[in-house]
Amino acid sequence: MSQAVLPRRVETYDLREYPFPSVAAAVLGIDRLESLHEHYPLPEGSTGDQDAPVHAVFYQRYPQIRAHYERFLRERIAPDYGEDLCVQRVPSFRVQYPGVTASREFHRDSDYNHQTGTINYWLPVTRAFATNTVWIETEPDAGEFHPVEMSPGQFLRFDALRLKHGSHPNGTGVTRVSFDFRVLPLRMHRYSGLRSGASGVPLELGGYYMLLTRRGEFTHVSD
Repeated sequence: MSQAVLPRRVETYDLREYPFPSVAAAVLGIDRLESLHEHYPLPEGSTGDQDAPVHAVFYQRYPQIRAHYERFLRERIAPDYGEDLCVQRVPSFRVQYPGVTASREFHRDSDYNHQTGTINYWLPVTRAFATNTVWIETEPDAGEFHPVEMSPGQFLRFDALRLKHGSHPNGTGVTRVSFDFRVLPLRMHRYSGLRSGASGVPLELGGYYMLLTRRGEFTHVSD
């Protein structure tokens, strides 16, 4: 591949400043996210990848978490770039139920229309370990994968565009809950007419993305 793989990086954040686990639990009306499967059973035939009832509940109630997400983007993500950014308008909400995977297949994001320059961030709001976490390729086409073990208060930046990633059937007995989102410098954005492979949303400003200016202002925000 023409460009070097972006180094993987784990960072920490203060849960008192950005209380994602407690806010997510409140949004879903439960006490422990790890026992989500007891409150929102996975329907027969569901893959658990954006098609479970709990996903609809989260996205319907997303306005309750939006201010925390946008402040996190402004304060923790944007300073690493110092330029105008296309940022995912609504983070992807992921749930890995016991016994199932959280993604349909191991894949690269370039398989699903995402552009060169796109960077992924993954933020678990429960402990992520063993078979309930994301597994990432060590280098492009290596075919060797390792689990990313993390806890609430940590987030991961990685090159999902070039590295295959996915999950195995969750044998831990607890549900893993996480958010992920993508960032693309505005200077690298190209109007392609393509749509996100998962949601079918146009990969444009006002669709999949909103603009976060270098001054910390959000534009192209759509409800």
